[in-house]
Amino acid sequence: MAFAGATDYPYVSLGKETIQEGIFQPGEVTLPKLIDYFEQNPSELSRFIPRNNRLIFFKETSASTPAKGSIGVPVTAERSIATDKFLMPPGAIAVLAAPIPDCQGQKVNVSRFVVDQDTGSAIKGPGRVDIFMGTGQTPGDQAGLMSDDGQIYYLLLR
Repeated sequence: MAFAGATDYPYVSLGKETIQEGIFQPGEVTLPKLIDYFEQNPSELSRFIPRNNRLIFFKETSASTPAKGSIGVPVTAERSIATDKFLMPPGAIAVLAAPIPDCQGQKVNVSRFVVDQDTGSAIKGPGRVDIFMGTGQTPGDQAGLMSDDGQIYYLLLR
């Protein structure tokens, strides 16, 4: 799958909406918890889904075609990041220090080099970085658990 386009509506976080409604407390919303909640309360979907008119469209790609970031080069699992390109330089090298879920969902503190290769509609402003975890079920599960604070240090010429 690859990004193919998006609507121009502002993004509304369903996680934040569930917090505002008192369903979850701040800091406890993860993708698995949202999925579980809506699987147990399917009638709630009709209340929450219309709140976010921001739609992202994808196109099908060959399994042999690697995923590419917004700068047009293939992304690498756990080494490619997405930031707001109005603030951060595309293609820049950085050091990331953050807790990242392992395959069992346990947070592990890592410190590693990353490359700023992507952006996204929900990645706006300072203090927001998304890490490409890879493709498939396990990386998807890991990505759904990510919400922790970390540090990022860009390597810049003097």
